[in-house]
Amino acid sequence: MQFKKKISAFLSAALVITSLSGGIYADETTAGRKIKGDLNRDYTVSAADVVALGHCLLGKAFLEEDDLYYADMNKDNEINIFDDALLRKTVLGERELEYEEEINPTQPPTEQPTEPETTEPPTEPPTEPPTEPETTEPVTTTVTEPQTTVVTTTEIQQIDLSDMPSEYSYALDWVWENRIVRENSTARWNTIFDQIVAGEGTLNYVVRWQSYKTLSLEQRQQFAEMLETSVNNWTDYLVGYDGWKYDHVDVSIVGWAVIDENCILDRQPDEIIYTNLTDYDSQYDTSNGREEIPDKLPNAPDELSRMYHFDNNIGFDYPGGLDKRFDMYMWATQGFPDIGGCGGDWGQRLSDNAYLSMLDGSGIHVFEHELGHGFGITDFYGEEGASDGFPPGGFPEPTIMMAGNSAEITNYDGWQLRYIWSKIKDETDSNGTRRFN
Repeated sequence: MQFKKKISAFLSAALVITSLSGGIYADETTAGRKIKGDLNRDYTVSAADVVALGHCLLGKAFLEEDDLYYADMNKDNEINIFDDALLRKTVLGERELEYEEEINPTQPPTEQPTEPETTEPPTEPPTEPPTEPETTEPVTTTVTEPQTTVVTTTEIQQIDLSDMPSEYSYALDWVWENRIVRENSTARWNTIFDQIVAGEGTLNYVVRWQSYKTLSLEQRQQFAEMLETSVNNWTDYLVGYDGWKYDHVDVSIVGWAVIDENCILDRQPDEIIYTNLTDYDSQYDTSNGREEIPDKLPNAPDELSRMYHFDNNIGFDYPGGLDKRFDMYMWATQGFPDIGGCGGDWGQRLSDNAYLSMLDGSGIHVFEHELGHGFGITDFYGEEGASDGFPPGGFPEPTIMMAGNSAEITNYDGWQLRYIWSKIKDETDSNGTRRFN
């Protein structure tokens, strides 16, 4: 999924976005009708439409006149972040589909024409992609009519904690006081928030491949795509929120730490492979019962590790500069249980089989759950109101951070992320040094 791709004409925007699983599908009563939120006109309101609308709000795509009905979810004649919120709720099934203006009930829906009618002059897309606006600047929305171009502006509205849905307040307050503060899960100034800000909107990984299974070039490229998608599935909720500066986080794999460099098939000239090994004691690990956990652990150089620099309080100067550092490990272990894992500000650890299975989109929520810990969000394994449990009365909607509760990051999870950012973004240490510059 090419989240960073610039799109010059909105009508084709969704065509370059691979459809995601899930969504609300049209039935016999909606076929042939205009459906609120169906920005890509596929008679499905899905995550692909959420991504397309996000591109429009960030100035990466443009709405044409015919698109406004689909994007204006709250019918206030403005396209902004509140429409985005309602669209997400529709995708999650929290709102019913809205549809009207029957097109042709006796005929099945047809694809949108790719060429303009001969009676209308063709509209040429711009030869250069539009410049991404700062979130505090207006987004230009171009409405195209025959022989007339009308330009209007829609302000990207910043939101903050005061915009939080009231039904989330109790649960988020309880989790903050009883779990996050008590467990100090955001106390280390090395959360993924800290890493992204220090990296100026970037996040770098080394893949720690503690496995003897081989990796093709295509698989390695898919891992890079999976990491970028998963990180931004979280951080997309921060766009336009309470001073967050980044509309996209660029995630890169900057090295591969392997037990055996022969695991890397079709190695490319620009790929960095680390083969430094240390002894590994797996006695405290749980095994899948079929494979041995290797007794060797591959490592990337400490001098390039943000974690090493943070833990040893030696500042953040890296040989070769900021781009050469790595923030976390994506750690894959042969013989590790196929379901479950662990995560934190050091990275995310799952089995090699679990990671490989995610390349087709299966089970990616397990990885995204572990990513959540890197932002400081806790697990919810205990009973209602327990010290390791969840808020009395339960959560207002499912959450990916409670095992088995959700197979995707929900709107509640997004507000959990926003809540934490609002709580920590202005922190200073005893010397008055700001946590986030």
